[in-house]
Amino acid sequence: MVVTRKADRRARIVLPDDFANATVIIERVGTGELRLRKKVTLAQLVAGITPENRHAEVDTGPAVGREAL
Repeated sequence: MVVTRKADRRARIVLPDDFANATVIIERVGTGELRLRKKVTLAQLVAGITPENRHAEVDTGPAVGREAL
């Protein structure tokens, strides 16, 4: 969904209600383009784990460098 909002002279906009009291991340994607998203906590991510969306452990190969210490 794309929502168009006009910014005031200080570049402030009113966000949709579902962003109320949320921490947001604003990422500059390119010239004249920003991406806005809610910050998600680890607890929120873990709460979304279900048997249907789990996957097997991923083998990343042997340790390289100093991470084996």
